[in-house]
Amino acid sequence: MERDIGKPVFDLLLLIASAAAFAGAMALPDIEIVGDLSPAFFPKLISAMIFLFAIPCLVKDVREWRAAAPSDGSQPANRRGVMQWLWIVGLTVVYILLFEPLGYIPSTTVFAFCCVIGLLFASGAWRELNASQRVKSLVGAVIFAIVLAVAIYYVFTNLFEIPLPD
Repeated sequence: MERDIGKPVFDLLLLIASAAAFAGAMALPDIEIVGDLSPAFFPKLISAMIFLFAIPCLVKDVREWRAAAPSDGSQPANRRGVMQWLWIVGLTVVYILLFEPLGYIPSTTVFAFCCVIGLLFASGAWRELNASQRVKSLVGAVIFAIVLAVAIYYVFTNLFEIPLPD
């Protein structure tokens, strides 16, 4: 097993970003909009949860990184990890650009589907699947993407009463 510093670095960046998001949420006005919740409640809650859940991930990934054998430099860089990062970043940019024009449900469905299938390809798991497993994976990814998009849309529009682009 070769050392891959990508996971600990990602966890550390996640800690820093969630702390910055929490600090930014502190600047939001402290007024009540619905019930007892202020506009800062959910950003504070989500950033605090990300921060708390990233800590054990960082500890685990640093331990795994330290236990792995150091690379002798003759092997190429971890290409899969780089491809996965590039894929997710590229999809996120496209998602942001298409969010308003396409609407929430179509853009989120396409984004979720492409994330799942793209990570299957980038991880190398797609090559290990036979034809029927590939079909099942595609169908499962489509179902997952649609259910995820519709469920989140329902939660935000009906429960939180936050409008999303149609």
